[in-house]
Amino acid sequence: MSTRTGKIARLPREVRDKLNRRLYDGEPGKALVKWLNALPEVEAVLEAEFAGRPVREQNLSEWKQGGYREWLAQQDALEMVRRLSADADELKQATAEPLGDKLAVWVAARYVVAAKSLSGRQQAGEGADWPRLREFCNDVVALRRGDHYAERLQIERERLEFEQNQAKKKTDEEFWEWASDPEIRDKISQAFRTRAEEIQPIREEVLGCAPDSGWTEDAEAPSATVEGERPPDESVAQSDQIKPNQTSSENP
Repeated sequence: MSTRTGKIARLPREVRDKLNRRLYDGEPGKALVKWLNALPEVEAVLEAEFAGRPVREQNLSEWKQGGYREWLAQQDALEMVRRLSADADELKQATAEPLGDKLAVWVAARYVVAAKSLSGRQQAGEGADWPRLREFCNDVVALRRGDHYAERLQIERERLEFEQNQAKKKTDEEFWEWASDPEIRDKISQAFRTRAEEIQPIREEVLGCAPDSGWTEDAEAPSATVEGERPPDESVAQSDQIKPNQTSSENP
């Protein structure tokens, strides 16, 4: 698209798109010019670049011959792409085989029909339409070549995926074979014990576990008591309870 320097071409793209849609809907030029000149963003551009001169119908006419035509061509191209995309989706749903293969079968059938009528046409002095069939056949061959290339790509993808899976399987097997070595297992165990000894001071500081408390990750943390509150003495509590066979020494 060529660079344009007219009044409308210098307007913001949003304004130009709205103008193009209103032109497409068939709005009259006078109404559009009045609408443009009333927009604050248009006034700012006109004041900054055109000494405040307003948009006129002549400017709109020039825009119709240039920028608006380019916009229409762009809309047509976008609509064509949308249609092609929709048609391609429908074709994919309608057939599970490559279209090139089906066209090849159709052309082969045409050759059969032409071969059957060849002798009859020659007797009547008419020539068979071989040049056109050969030309069309070349196109179909190109289509089939593309289909075969796509098939080769699919095969390569499957082969690569298979090799990756095999490599991962081999790596896993080599790792477990390495880890099953007694010497390696002892080194791993020693590394875990060393790590546990390194974090033991942190456990003591955070959880209040003594080094010889036998604390493990599965054990519960020590229960907290209220500061200044003495836990109940079990011996005293048991002595204060009345046993089932205990009777009062006092007479009723």
